[in-house]
Amino acid sequence: MKSLTLVVALALSLFLIAAGCTQPASTAPEVPIPPAPVPTYTPNETLVAFVDSAVAYVKTHGKEQALAEFSNPKGSFMQGELYIYAYDFNGTTLAHPINPESVGKKREGANGVFVTEFGKAIRKGNGSAFYPFVYVNPAHNKALETKLGYAVAVDDTWWLGSGKYTGPVEPAVAALPGAPSTSQEIRDFVDNAAAYAQKNGKGAALTAFSNRSGPFVAGNVYIYALDYSGHILALPFQPQLTGTDFSPLPDSAGRYYTRTEITLAQQGGGYLLYQYPNPAENFSVRYKVSYVRPVDDQYWIGAGAYTREDLLLDPELRAFVAEAKTYAVKNGKEKALAEFNNKNGSFVRGELYVFAYDYNGTSIAWPYRPDLVGTDRSGATDPVTGTRHIQAMLSAARNGTTLVEYYSVNPSTNTTQLKIVDVADIDGTWMIGAGRYMEPGPRVLRG
Repeated sequence: MKSLTLVVALALSLFLIAAGCTQPASTAPEVPIPPAPVPTYTPNETLVAFVDSAVAYVKTHGKEQALAEFSNPKGSFMQGELYIYAYDFNGTTLAHPINPESVGKKREGANGVFVTEFGKAIRKGNGSAFYPFVYVNPAHNKALETKLGYAVAVDDTWWLGSGKYTGPVEPAVAALPGAPSTSQEIRDFVDNAAAYAQKNGKGAALTAFSNRSGPFVAGNVYIYALDYSGHILALPFQPQLTGTDFSPLPDSAGRYYTRTEITLAQQGGGYLLYQYPNPAENFSVRYKVSYVRPVDDQYWIGAGAYTREDLLLDPELRAFVAEAKTYAVKNGKEKALAEFNNKNGSFVRGELYVFAYDYNGTSIAWPYRPDLVGTDRSGATDPVTGTRHIQAMLSAARNGTTLVEYYSVNPSTNTTQLKIVDVADIDGTWMIGAGRYMEPGPRVLRG
């Protein structure tokens, strides 16, 4: 009996021990994670009051004493992140406690754009304006940060202002791992830059575009920015030209390329061919194909690939024109023109077709515009550049330069696009040509 009792007791003990092991383990108390500190920014009202107090100081103490006080890094107008800077409306620095070496000088690059644009905003704002921009923050290891400025015109000759930091600049990301080479990659490079500008604002964008070491410079392909009057806002390899009006400047062949760029940007975007100094070749002048587009109604941007004639007039195109010339010489003018004007003939191949003119400027072959065959087009003007492109083709065919570019309606898309053509003289009395439209695609330009 004692043995049975002992066995039962032992079994009960084991059951209780096992039951105890199945109880939920005690958990350690959760340690609350404190929320990330919310950055505090200077209120706009404080910024405005600070600038107004500086204007009052000028009226009380005069311009000379005021500028000396504003430039004093230990003066009464150094209050935390707030300080007063002053400029005349020509862009010359009058006071700057953080950069005293700039006093008496005009700012260059992105800083020069900031001063010019801020001055314009003040005049448009009837004597005062807010203006967003980007500037180094001494409190954060001189990191670039967004900043909101407020300024007031003291009189018709100069203005003063201050600014508050509003947060970090979003890092720009390159559109491609390397330098863009094709017409599609050039457009993507520009579109990526426009998206950055639209998201982060003009100040951040122009600072990024002006940075030679940033993602908007890939080898000798770089973003440039201008306003619609033709003034440079960002040009990373020639920052000394910031503020220069490029609209009256022709390239070495007489192209007013900036005017063309402005027209294309106003129309939504497009490609152009011109000649421009290549920074990778000691600024020697090279052919360049750029794509431009608007950012907003204030400014536009572009980028281009330096290229060669053999990339613009590729072997297939040259062979096509040479074949057409051989056909014309062998078969005579009448038979050749009949074949060139036939949309189903042997000289219409995809985007390639042959056109022809006599040297009076009369159209004698144009398969997609039979209504214009027989008409005098010697005075026709390019719809984008305003130049007489028919005359340019006639001249090129006569002297053997062969390459001509102009804008024309692409029959495949029914839109006006850049066309680069190869032309050839036949017998001294008429000429032929064929070309390709510049469209986004795999066409290699950079070389």
